[in-house]
Order: sequence, then C-alpha cells, then structure tokens
Amino acid sequence: MFTKNLQLAQVASKSPPKKGLDAILAKQTRKAKNYKYKYINPAAVKNIVGKWAPLSAWNFSFLMECFMAVLNDNGASIMNSKGTYKTNITGVPEALKGVGEKLLKSNRRYKSRSWKLFDELDFDITHSCVEGEPVETMVKPYFAFEEFRRKKEETRVVVHATIARFEGTIWTISFPLQYIMKCYPKIKNQHFGYCHKIALLDEGGGIDKEYIYVGVTGRNWLQRMNEHFNEIKSGSNKLFHQTWREFTGKKNVMLSSELVVGDHSYEQIMSWEEDFVDKYMELGVSLNMIPGGFKGMRFLHKHRLLNSDKVTIKERDAALVEYQRQHPKAGIPNLFISELWKDDEYAARIICGPEGRLSVQQVQEIRKLNSMGVSLGKIVELVNALNIQQVQRVISGETYTRIH
Repeated sequence: MFTKNLQLAQVASKSPPKKGLDAILAKQTRKAKNYKYKYINPAAVKNIVGKWAPLSAWNFSFLMECFMAVLNDNGASIMNSKGTYKTNITGVPEALKGVGEKLLKSNRRYKSRSWKLFDELDFDITHSCVEGEPVETMVKPYFAFEEFRRKKEETRVVVHATIARFEGTIWTISFPLQYIMKCYPKIKNQHFGYCHKIALLDEGGGIDKEYIYVGVTGRNWLQRMNEHFNEIKSGSNKLFHQTWREFTGKKNVMLSSELVVGDHSYEQIMSWEEDFVDKYMELGVSLNMIPGGFKGMRFLHKHRLLNSDKVTIKERDAALVEYQRQHPKAGIPNLFISELWKDDEYAARIICGPEGRLSVQQVQEIRKLNSMGVSLGKIVELVNALNIQQVQRVISGETYTRIH
C-alpha cells in the first residue's frame, strides 16, 4: 500500500500536461485525505503553510509523509519522480535511520517553556516545486561536514520549500519540521517569530549578501505574512516592503520567508526579537527601522508614540506605522543595492567582508598557487584558509567569482 501511494506522489510531481494534471491531483488529494498518517499532521500543514503549500496542503502533507517514511525506515534522503535514493556520503544513511521516530518522541516531551526542538542531528530538508522544473525533496546533512554544522543552540530540522517565483525571482518558505508533525503540543498564548530575507547571489548561485527583516506576532504567522505582502503590493514605503519590491523580478536574488520560532510566550518573543534585530543591525543587514522587542517599545515611547514602554504587539505595530509616517526616511530609505552590486569594488567588500570569509588577497593567492601546481593542503597552510573545501570551492569557481 505504501509503495503504491509513493508512486502516486511521484507521478504527481512530474508536472504532466495541464489537461491531465487536474485529474491526477484530484486522485492524489482523495488518497491524501484518506491516508493514515504516522508522521505528518495535515491540519498543522494547513496552519503553518496554508495556501503557500506546493500543489495543496493535502498533497504536500502526503508527499512529506512519504519522505519521512523512507527517511525513517532505511535512511533514504532523496526523493524525486524517479524514486528514492540514499546519499553516498559516508555514515549519513545510517545516522538518518529512525529519525522520524526520534522527532515524534521529541514532540511528545513537551512539558514547559523550557522545551527545545530536536537537536541530536543537524540537518534540513529542502523541497523544490517550481512550475516547469523537476520536483525533488532531499536532506541537507550538515552534521556530516564540520564546516557546515550549526551551533548547538541553533540546531533544528527546518523544511525549506522553494515553491514559487515573484515575477521571476525564486521564493522559499521555511519552518521547523516538527511544527507540522504529529504530537506537536498545543501551546497557550503562542507567539511566532519570523524572518523575511533578501539574498544577493553570486554568479555561482552562492549567497554573498543577505538583508533580513525580523518580525513577531501573536496571531497566525501566515496572516501576518499575507498582510506584509499586501502592503508590499500597495506601495508601502517601509524599508522592508520597499526593498522587497526593489528586488522582485531579479534573477540574481532569492527571497525567503521563515518561521523561526512558534512556541514562545510574550516575554520570550520580545526578547527573541530584540536579540535578532540587534544582531542584524550590528552587521548592517537589518531591514527593521527601529530596534526589536521591548527596546523598540522604549524607542517608540521616547518618541511619544506609545503611552507605555510595554504594550501589545498590535499597539506597537500601530505606533510603528505612525513613526514611519512621521519619519519617511527612517532606516535606509534607498539602498541603491542594485546599482552598487554592479560595482566590482563594492561587491568585493561585501563578499570578503564577513568574518570567516577569504580576503581579496587570499582569493587571488589561492588561484595563483593552484596554477603553479601547489597541493590543496599546502595552499590552505600558505593562505591561512579555513580548510581544503574552502580552497576547492574557490578553484572550481563555486565561490568568489566576482573577485579578480
């Protein structure tokens, strides 16, 4: 029975001609509604992904159920219209076996606000379902690569679904996998923290610069996201809305919306937002016009736009609208990013600026030493690179292509 259902999911992912697609999707939906789910909660998918789900919330639920089943049963971590496959990365299939059960167990452990998402294995799941392109779901096993592993406190299993394009620009919606799985606890007074990101891509498709808007809500996060998109379309001149419009339609850009946390109290979400906005403002990549959390409320109170420095999120948002009306040039009203990005000197500063990145001189030296036949290990030593993989990506042209 499972094999037949998986085959049906694969057929639906092939994107057949429109004439036959409706019939296939209707059959798929009937199967999805009647299927006995072990891992995925379709109601949660509707709540977390809503109308943005690939094909439909029911079909996406069924596809994710199929993927979780093969992932849990035999460690297969790639699924597309041709079948399911195990990666050849040493140790990954073995490590992934049983992970579905572990995630369910993690959901059952909820007792208090101290509960954390599953953090035993550092990996994400990517799903691509853009019209006219191959459909594929796969695991990104960060735990298998020392240089890609996230910090312990940041480890969680996130689903990244590339599902649409905004006038030619790729858009991805992301959320913790456990939020759409069975046994996820019902949490009173739940608050959500989310990020909208605008990533500038280099010629190889790698992210060289990313601008980030951080937001919180005590309502369903999809409702708040829809409001943001409506404001973007209506011509809102808030920094985040203005910048999103600036980049919509460009091919060297990737847009993304991520639900980061959804199990926080009011106090916790205010602290979370304050920390995140502070971090991105310090890095110079924030699209927030004022500080986050209670710090932002104190800011608005100081400007006499709030009667208190601790109010509801709704009151804070209303005050922010008024602040924007009074200060239309708040933040960076016109980033001129598109024009700046055409300038190689500016691009070099952005690409090589962040900590852990190679400098212009290091990139040039790597290429020079490689042309002389120097071994990768020796190049790492001579230029003080992070590791061999970093050097390999430069030599292969995967990264730093704007550096000459």
